[in-house]
Amino acid sequence: MRSTLLLVLTVWGALAQEDQIQRTLKCGARCSQDLRCKAKHHLSFAPCNRGPAPINSTIFHNVNISTVMECEKKQKCSLRLKVMATVQINEHLRGVSFCVVSAGMLEHCRVVTFPRLARLRLAGQLVEVQDDCFEVSPGQNVHLMLKSFPNYCEITRSQVYRVQGCDNADLRSNVPECITGKLAYTVDMEKRELFVGVSDMLEDKDYHLRLCHRWDICTGTEAYTLLKRDASSMSATLPFSSPLPCLCIEGWSSTVDALRVQVCPFRNRTDELWSGVTFDSEREVLSWEPACPVKAVITLCQSQGENVCQDLANSSQTVGRRKVMYSKVDPHPTLCMKFTTDAGSWIKCPFKDRNFPAWGLTVTTGPSQHQAILTSQIRIKLSLQVCQSNEPSKCDDIISVTVEKMSPVFVNLTADICQPNICIQARRVDVQFNAPVLHCLSQCSHRLQARDGQYLCRVKWWLGSAIACLTLMIVAGLAGHFMLTVYQRRHANRKHGSCYPFEHTAATRTQAAVALLHAVDDQDHAQQSSRDLEKFLFGTGMPVTLADLEKVRDQQSLSVEPLPASCGSPGCNQHLDRLKGVAPT
Repeated sequence: MRSTLLLVLTVWGALAQEDQIQRTLKCGARCSQDLRCKAKHHLSFAPCNRGPAPINSTIFHNVNISTVMECEKKQKCSLRLKVMATVQINEHLRGVSFCVVSAGMLEHCRVVTFPRLARLRLAGQLVEVQDDCFEVSPGQNVHLMLKSFPNYCEITRSQVYRVQGCDNADLRSNVPECITGKLAYTVDMEKRELFVGVSDMLEDKDYHLRLCHRWDICTGTEAYTLLKRDASSMSATLPFSSPLPCLCIEGWSSTVDALRVQVCPFRNRTDELWSGVTFDSEREVLSWEPACPVKAVITLCQSQGENVCQDLANSSQTVGRRKVMYSKVDPHPTLCMKFTTDAGSWIKCPFKDRNFPAWGLTVTTGPSQHQAILTSQIRIKLSLQVCQSNEPSKCDDIISVTVEKMSPVFVNLTADICQPNICIQARRVDVQFNAPVLHCLSQCSHRLQARDGQYLCRVKWWLGSAIACLTLMIVAGLAGHFMLTVYQRRHANRKHGSCYPFEHTAATRTQAAVALLHAVDDQDHAQQSSRDLEKFLFGTGMPVTLADLEKVRDQQSLSVEPLPASCGSPGCNQHLDRLKGVAPT
């Protein structure tokens, strides 16, 4: 355990030391062995000496290049190149030349010379020579050449070196061109705002903040602000419209060619990219343009349920930054677009909830005929096929028809269509990418028989109900007629007067009741009607029973003569007795 901890600390210390840049107070040349060497700038335009050299060609050993930092104060540091080489002294070697070349810059040379007496004293010995006065920039590639002085063509050595970039933490805190400031942010998704705070920026400069979409360059949006260097708070609120993965916060100091820092709060929200699907209904073109650079495979597919989408043949496209287009597309609700990246797949169905032209297939079955009904909101050409559900790729063509706008087309199907695993499929044949519609009719004949049985039951129920209602209507009509007749005769008696009003009324009621009994006698429900009539007569207070009515009807004495206006004679009394059914005395 202790050895592991020591190893971790050693590695961490080495990495930290590598990240730390060595400081220097003043640049210059230095030599070991107490050799008082001197350095000066040197212009080396003269050609090298090609004759035999009195110096050994292997005078340079262990060449080492590193970066050092010279600082005036905080945030005021510059970078220099430090060159160290081990040189074998020779009495004919007057010194060493260091030349640094970088792309776009002139050659910068310095020569370090040795005193003549020291050369004689240290002849054949190794001396370390160092020079750290070569100014460099962060991330610069330099080419170092070591030459003998005087310059002999065969005695040279070269080496390539790259200066640390601004990704080095030490440079980001001390070198002005690397100081970008540090950005911290919080997101308010409800208000669609980013609150940004800035720290560790250049103290004597203003600071720029903005939102941008990062492609090759970061294209700015309208969200921008300038933070003054003497402001009490170095923070700002920036509004945004959509949390795209390439939406970044960018900040930089108010200096020429200032390095910029970018922070992208939504870099992992890849699902926001798939919302830009559009469809041109006139040209029947489905397209999608990425709002951010993304590597994805785009495929058209047909939705077959939640999170299940069957890819259409020859519809895959690989995209990075360009627009994706599909021509001659059927805008059917089940036609979708699938986006696949290393992070997963997303499915978008642009026609599912929008008012795009669509067509449909329905199948009707009858006792002796089956039909396929094709409908459409636009003029299209459809192909009708018979397929097997277990082998959907094997289909037999039935017919190809043109369906006009809002004009259904009826296609008769054969009787053997209602078999297990048999389906009807319709697809557009006037487009390149379509979504076929499958309608399976397995065992539809059994469903038809069940539906016919239910229909017969319903007919019987309605017929019985109609007969019962008709009977009630007849009884109610007869009862109403009877009551109207009674009312008219009572009114006539009151108007003309009678010596025996009760008997006259009773006789009239008896005649009406007997007539009603004759009318009801021929009906299917005469028995029930007779009981209802008996109850009615009892309710009116008439002292007549059904037996009396039957007896009167059998004697065929149903005619009732009107009573005279005044009744007091014996003949009148006999007439009343005959109406009451009493034998004359």
